[in-house]
Amino acid sequence: MGAQEFEKKLFGKTIKIIFYDIQKELAQLLFEEAYEEALRLEKIFNFFDNESELSQLNKKRKMKLSSELLEVVGKALEYCKKTNGEYDISIGKQILERKTRKETTKINCSYEAITLNKNEVTLKNDDVLIDLGSIAKGYIADKIAEFIKEQGITSFFIDARGDLLAFGEYKEIVEIQHPREKEKTIHSIVLKNSAVATSGDYNQYHKSYNQSHILNQKDLISVTVVADNLTDADVFASAVFLSEKKAREKLIEKHPEMKVFTIDNQLNEKSYNNFSTLKNNEPKK
Repeated sequence: MGAQEFEKKLFGKTIKIIFYDIQKELAQLLFEEAYEEALRLEKIFNFFDNESELSQLNKKRKMKLSSELLEVVGKALEYCKKTNGEYDISIGKQILERKTRKETTKINCSYEAITLNKNEVTLKNDDVLIDLGSIAKGYIADKIAEFIKEQGITSFFIDARGDLLAFGEYKEIVEIQHPREKEKTIHSIVLKNSAVATSGDYNQYHKSYNQSHILNQKDLISVTVVADNLTDADVFASAVFLSEKKAREKLIEKHPEMKVFTIDNQLNEKSYNNFSTLKNNEPKK
């Protein structure tokens, strides 16, 4: 039966799922069902879709939320607090301006203007626009993984636009891109029953790296995180990326379950919490 690979448009690019040890017809059916669920979830979180649930919240300023949106907003706010606002989901207005290549205006808001009361969220500052791009992709991929597991599939691999999740008995070899030499791999890692996400300034930028899609960048240019799930890997990579050195090292120390690899703007590398890479002479299979 071997590996069955399927790919379709999602997240502005594509999502790819590889199923192992099942027949092609069944894999095709499962992929189509998983993809429909992914589209449903994308409709909730899409910051650039005026009809998404997130956009409706940003317009109405006070709204009862679906369980999915409420869960993600809650987890994102936890990391806003953990980083004292260095990671901040309230600055969507500036992110939108950067995305459209406008000069970013100064805004006066923070995550503290976002309040949760049971299943209702209120935005208490006119400048607040919630953007969940740093966490939603990982969350959607995790939900797809949950769906696939519920169907009894024992081994699969998900590539959600570079956020990767491997489940089952097979090892996946994942390459970490050099942040300044696009065609070069800086390291390779083994992924098995875990997930990996990278936050960097080098795949989405305008003219120069300091005009990347990431606002409030400090000295790091790439952060890779291996975790048990993609939601945590995704948001933790962003939180580390946006924090000053002392603060991020304290954050990483408080989360030993997160394996972290960083590269700064001088191309200095640092590993935390037993983050391990393949040696040059180590077999990849």
